[in-house]
Amino acid sequence: MSFSSHIEFQVDSSPTLPAGLLALEAPGVGGGVPREWEARGVGFRRVEEVSVTDCVVAHLEAEEVDAVFGIPGGNIASFQQALRQHGAIRFVIASHEGGAAFMADGYARATGKLGVCLVTAGPGATNALTGVASAHLDGVPLLAISGQVATDRFGLNAIQESTGTHGVNTVELFRQASAMSAGIVDAQSFQRLLARVLRVVHGLPGGAAHLSIPSNIARQRIRHALLPTTRGAFRARPPAAAAEDLDETFQLLRAARRPLIVLGSGAREALGTHGEAFTAFVSEQGIPVATSLRGKGLFSEDEPLSLGVLGLAGSRRAEAYVREGVDVLLVLGSRMGEWASRGFNKHLQAIDNVIQVDAQSAHIGQFLPVRLPIVADVGSVVAGLVERGRRSGPPGGERLRERWSRMVESREPVPSPRAPQAEGMVKPQQLMAELNAHLRPDMDLYIDMGNCTGWASHLLRLTPPTRIFFPCGLSSMGWSCGAVIGGKLGRPERAAVAITGDGAFLMNGTELLTASRYRVGTVTLVLNDNYLGMVNHGEHAQDGTVPLEDDFYGLGDPDLAAFAESLGARAYTVDGPGQLAALLPEVLRRADELGQPQVIIARVDYREVPPYGDRFAAVASDGR
Repeated sequence: MSFSSHIEFQVDSSPTLPAGLLALEAPGVGGGVPREWEARGVGFRRVEEVSVTDCVVAHLEAEEVDAVFGIPGGNIASFQQALRQHGAIRFVIASHEGGAAFMADGYARATGKLGVCLVTAGPGATNALTGVASAHLDGVPLLAISGQVATDRFGLNAIQESTGTHGVNTVELFRQASAMSAGIVDAQSFQRLLARVLRVVHGLPGGAAHLSIPSNIARQRIRHALLPTTRGAFRARPPAAAAEDLDETFQLLRAARRPLIVLGSGAREALGTHGEAFTAFVSEQGIPVATSLRGKGLFSEDEPLSLGVLGLAGSRRAEAYVREGVDVLLVLGSRMGEWASRGFNKHLQAIDNVIQVDAQSAHIGQFLPVRLPIVADVGSVVAGLVERGRRSGPPGGERLRERWSRMVESREPVPSPRAPQAEGMVKPQQLMAELNAHLRPDMDLYIDMGNCTGWASHLLRLTPPTRIFFPCGLSSMGWSCGAVIGGKLGRPERAAVAITGDGAFLMNGTELLTASRYRVGTVTLVLNDNYLGMVNHGEHAQDGTVPLEDDFYGLGDPDLAAFAESLGARAYTVDGPGQLAALLPEVLRRADELGQPQVIIARVDYREVPPYGDRFAAVASDGR
C-alpha cells in the first residue's frame, strides 16, 4: 500500500511528538517546519486525501507493527480490506475477541512494539474488554480499535449499535478499563485523536487505549494528513534522575548493614541495557537483589546475591531476608502491589529507609512509606549507581564481609512433595524441575493465572536472556493461551512456551486453532488436576471440613489431549516423573520446524498445596 506524498521532510527524532505538530497546516497555509524539528530526525510526510483507514495503517507501518489481531465484522470491513491487501501487516483472525486481545498483549510484551486488537462493534468490543484491561493494568502498549455503526444510523437501533443512545456505550465502557477511550465523529479531526491515543499508549505510565470508529468515517478522506515514517514519533521518555538523588541513594546503600534492591517489571528496559554492569555493581557492593513476580528473570537467579522472587509464591530466602530486617530498600520499577509485597507484608512496612524509583509518580508510595521518591527513568538510576560504584569502589571490608556472610548460606531446597507419589500422576514440583533443565536463552515463557503461577514463580530459575511474562495486573485466567501466540508471531526466532492450568486452558484453549491456521509453533504445558485448583486449595485452607476431592470445583475430567488435537495441535500426555524431560527437546524441535502448536497435558497430583499461604490467609481474613 502506498501513499502519494506532496511533501516529504524529516522532523523530530525525540521520543515525544512536539505538541504543535498536529496543528501544522497544509503546504502554503501557515506552512514551514520549525528548525528544532528538522534537527532531530524522525520522519514525517504530508499526504493529501488519505482515508481514515489508510491513515491508521500508515501509523502502524511507522510503528513497525507486522500483525494485527482480531475477529472480522461488518463494521470494520474497510480495515479488513486494507489489511488483506497489505504486504507486511497480517490480520490474524482469532477464535474469540478476548483471545485476540491477549495475543496483542503477548505480541507487545515480546517485541516492545505496539500491540493492536481490531474488533467489530457491540459484542466484538465487549468480548475484547478483559484482554484490553489486562494489558492496561500491566502497562502494556496496546491499541484497541472497535467498529461502530455509521453515524447516520445513530439512534435507530441499528445492528450492534454501540452508542449512548442504544446498546452498550463501548467508548464509556473502555474508558473504565484503559488510559483513554474516544469515539470518532469526524474524519478531519481523526488524526489529532489518533496521535493523542498513541502518545497516551507510549507515554507515562502507558497502557492500553481504545478508539471507536464508525464504518462510514473509516472510509472518509482526510484532506491534509501528516504521517510518521519512522518508529518512535509518539514515545515519551521520563527524565533522568537528579544527581543529588543518585548521590543520596548511593550513600544510603553504601552505609546500610542490610540493604536490598527489588527489581520490578519497570526495570526491564534498564536491565536489558545495563544488566551486566548492574550485576557487577551489586556484586562489588554486596547488595542482595530480589524481584517482583513480573520482574522475575531480570536478574539471574543463579547469582549468589539473588534472593529470587519477593512476594506471593516467592522464595523462602527472600521472605527470610526481609523478616530478619532491612535497613535500606531500593525499589526499581515496581508498584509493590499485593503480588510483589507478599500481601502487603508488615515487615516491608517496617523499613525506615525506602527509595522508590518509577517513571510514574502515582506508582510511588502506594504501599510503602517512601523516604526518597525518585520520578525518573529507571535506567538513569541504574547507570548513575554503576558510575558512582566505579568511582568509589566497594564499601569497607568489614561491612562487605558482613553483607556477604548472610548470603553464603546454601540455596533453599526445592519443596518436598507432601503427598506420596501416586500412580498416573506427576508432582508439579517435579514438572518444574524437569522444565528448569530445558530452559534456553532463546526461550520466552508465558505463565497463566492459577496454581501454575505459584509453581512457576517459586520453582523455576531464570537467567537472562530467558524471559518470563505474567499478567499480574488483572490476573486473567486464559491469558497465556493467546499471549503465547502473539509473542511467537512477534519474535518467531524465540521458543514460546505457555504454562497454564486446565481451567484456564478450557477458557481460551480454542486459540490453538489460530496457531494451527497460521502455523505458529507454540508449546503449551497444561497442569491438569481436573479441578479449579487454586480456589479448591484456597477454600480447603480456610475450611478443612471440605475435602479436596469434593466435586464442587471439579472440571468433569474432559479429554484435553483430544480437544487439543481437534484444533490442529500435536498433543502428548505426561503422567509420571521423567516423562516431560524426555519429551521437551523433541516437542520444541517440532514446534519450530513444523510450525505446529504442541500441547503437553501433564496429569498433576491435585493434593500438592501450591505456595500461596499468605494469599489464602488474606482472602479468609475479615479485614479487622
